[in-house]
Amino acid sequence: MTSLIVMGGRLVTPLEERCTSIWIDGQLIERLADGQPAGDAGCTVLDARGCVVTPGLFDLQVNGGPEGNLWGDPTATELSALRRAMAAAGVTAFLPTLITADTAHLRKNIGFLSRQGVAADRALLRALAAGGPGALTAVGQTVARADGQARMPGIHLEGPFLSPARPGVHPPEWIKPLSAAAVEALITDDVALMTLAPEQEPDGEAVRLLIARGVRVSLGHSNADFQTARRAFDQGATLMTHTFNALPPLHHRAPGAVAAALIDPQVSCCLIPDGLHVDPAVIELVIKLKGAARTILVTDRAQIGTSQGGLVGSSMSLDQAVRNMVSWGAATFAQAIRMATWNPAAALGLERSIGHLAAGKLADLVIWDEQSLSIKQVILGGRPVWAQDRCRPGEHR
Repeated sequence: MTSLIVMGGRLVTPLEERCTSIWIDGQLIERLADGQPAGDAGCTVLDARGCVVTPGLFDLQVNGGPEGNLWGDPTATELSALRRAMAAAGVTAFLPTLITADTAHLRKNIGFLSRQGVAADRALLRALAAGGPGALTAVGQTVARADGQARMPGIHLEGPFLSPARPGVHPPEWIKPLSAAAVEALITDDVALMTLAPEQEPDGEAVRLLIARGVRVSLGHSNADFQTARRAFDQGATLMTHTFNALPPLHHRAPGAVAAALIDPQVSCCLIPDGLHVDPAVIELVIKLKGAARTILVTDRAQIGTSQGGLVGSSMSLDQAVRNMVSWGAATFAQAIRMATWNPAAALGLERSIGHLAAGKLADLVIWDEQSLSIKQVILGGRPVWAQDRCRPGEHR
């Protein structure tokens, strides 16, 4: 039975754009349809006329924020605060990201994140993608987010198998050689994405192991030349982590890993569009080469971020990244939304559960002011979890 109707908004999704209403049954989208509510008992109507409605944003790289630092020893309270802050910024799903550290510390934090919700969220989204709405019953009602905490459908390990020549802020003493054995000793079923430097293991055994275990592979913090990067992509790596950052510069006689990623039609390039990590003109160049379908917006958000003048991650939220892309003229709003919703979901094989507004998908959506593109309302699992003054619930019917 319909429990919530988001009425009359202009839907902007990766696959369509139109004015219509979204009918939500419990935690799933029931249908998209025009018309007025028929007076269903207990149904809440949310008036979204004059607003834009999109899927919830999905950030593949979040290291922390003012609420806490995932690199250190985060507490459950800090993680909950971070998840609520993500949701308030329209990020209904994100990958908590761990950087290079001692193996024991990484395993401890992987276990902590799994117990705090990653395992449940990952299992549910996988089950929903494979089995449809009946999966909600099969895996329990863990999808409900009445507490307003964004989903964590996996962990991103950014290291420790990186290039000592391109460590960025990663502690060089904990960078380890890449091997299948070292990877096997670290990953669990809740690791969804790993950033690595493929030049450490040219035969690709570790990459093949990760893919066999369901882990997506991203090239990053790497000193790989063009041919080495192309070989890694041929072996199954499908992403480039924060393109241009902690990578060899693009040179006309030494094109390097960035050129290999830009040329390969199967590779998606992740970008940090804060205006500091990459110049907006270069971002526009990447989009012209890769297209909106193969560009992913990430924040690399961290507790320190850019607040102290360095590039220790960013201090930006993903909704601001979307606004930046539009204000720079690098992308339309619809293109930027695709780069922050469908593309990251598809990169992890989760596009049948999240990243789009369609019947049977999780009712995770964001309502934006049409003029300022500020967020007015966030709905997570069919429940309004954050709101400004406009687009508030109407009368109960």
